[in-house]
Amino acid sequence: HPYAITAPRLVVKMSAIATKNAVESFVVKPPAHPTYDLKGVIQLALSEDAGDIGDVTCKATIPIDMESEAHFLAKEDGIVAGIALAEMIFA
Repeated sequence: HPYAITAPRLVVKMSAIATKNAVESFVVKPPAHPTYDLKGVIQLALSEDAGDIGDVTCKATIPIDMESEAHFLAKEDGIVAGIALAEMIFA
């Protein structure tokens, strides 16, 4: 195939799993301000998803015991942001 890429690529395995609490794993701590309440914002966003019963569309289409895994392939060097926040949301 004339468009096939044959150059080797560096594959880096990353994990968002941490042994500490996600807030403690921030390299730069959030500012101490009364309106900067990440846990409150997360709770509000999750409560908008049909309250305590969860997202209606997901419940109707995805089996409860389904697990998934994703792989991220970057074509260039870069920065991954939001890992600590994702840990707070999905922990």
